[in-house]
Amino acid sequence: MYIIENDTSFQLNTPSAIAIGKFDGIHRGHKALLQMILEKKSQGMKAVVFTFEPSPMELFTGQIQPELTTREEKRVLFKNMGIDILIEYPMTKESAAIAPENFVREILCKQMCAGFIAAGYDVSFGDKGKGNAELLKELSTSCGYELEIIDKIRDAEGKEISSTYVREQIAQGKMEKVERLLGEAYSITGQVKHGKKLGRTLGMPTVTLMPSGKRVLPQNGV
Repeated sequence: MYIIENDTSFQLNTPSAIAIGKFDGIHRGHKALLQMILEKKSQGMKAVVFTFEPSPMELFTGQIQPELTTREEKRVLFKNMGIDILIEYPMTKESAAIAPENFVREILCKQMCAGFIAAGYDVSFGDKGKGNAELLKELSTSCGYELEIIDKIRDAEGKEISSTYVREQIAQGKMEKVERLLGEAYSITGQVKHGKKLGRTLGMPTVTLMPSGKRVLPQNGV
């Protein structure tokens, strides 16, 4: 997987199937979106994920936003899924102020050679987040890309699956529910810290991980 970071002047030279989003947690809704662009690889398109780094909220509030998946973890997940190119577009006050139509025409169409775009119905981009799914539809004909806007995936109770919803369930310690929302177990990476090794004397060896300080963690437990 090729990663483009800290670069606003890149240029792709082959038709791209693009998924736009924050992709925090890579839950079942994200996976449905990503599957759409992966299927376009059979038509000769590159599967491309476009996301911002850091998130707009973090840029404008100046506060660290808790995350379900670290930047490094997302890279591994995307690679394992078969994504060809990951664009971590630098989010600055200048890039955040781009006119929504220019974002579509200049970045998605010209720089990324968009042949197919997949996004959620609540997608937002450009100055003050005014760019939306409706604008993507309006420009699809003149820019020459196919567009797929998907609805939210819902859980067994009929509630929309979102990163916020996953965070809420983790905070409540409902890890079995989190696994159903993600489609896989919630995993954490971090540096192993060696302790007193008391667990092994009790027949229950444990490992102590030091995860990222931004990481969303479940309640205390063993």
